[in-house]
Amino acid sequence: MPSPTTPPTESPSDSSSNSFPDSPTKPPADTSTEPAPTVEPPPTPGEPVAQAPSVPSVPSAPLPDALVKQWEPMSNVLLAFGPMTLTSGEITWGSGQTSPYTLISTEGGFLLKLEANPSFYDINHPYVKLIPNTDESGTITTVEVAFYEGEAQAQRDEYMMYGTYFVN
Repeated sequence: MPSPTTPPTESPSDSSSNSFPDSPTKPPADTSTEPAPTVEPPPTPGEPVAQAPSVPSVPSAPLPDALVKQWEPMSNVLLAFGPMTLTSGEITWGSGQTSPYTLISTEGGFLLKLEANPSFYDINHPYVKLIPNTDESGTITTVEVAFYEGEAQAQRDEYMMYGTYFVN
């Protein structure tokens, strides 16, 4: 019989029941049969790194043929720029501004990134959105143009200038 000052001890027959699988000093045995995952070593300098396939953010379709033509300014704000001419890869204004463009988006119109970063009223406008309007027969008769100072403003549709062109 243990004395009141001596802690109880285990008997040898109780030791088999004293396994502590959750004990931090004794990790549980790994019973899985799956092999450990392989870890690829980092690439050595000069060795090409495999890249994930890129997803094009630019629509592959060009501007519709109905937009590729010369447009006359209808809005007073655009009169100083003269006619706007669209080709399959360039936009030109009668005032002399010319820029190749990249079609960025077709959501809510045709968002173009102007590579030459043209300046209108002493403000650079590297992005424009063309918003075509049609008549009852579906023919594009006017195009609204929104001018943006940057990509963030274009994404939020915060234009600096807005006007309309028509087909002559």
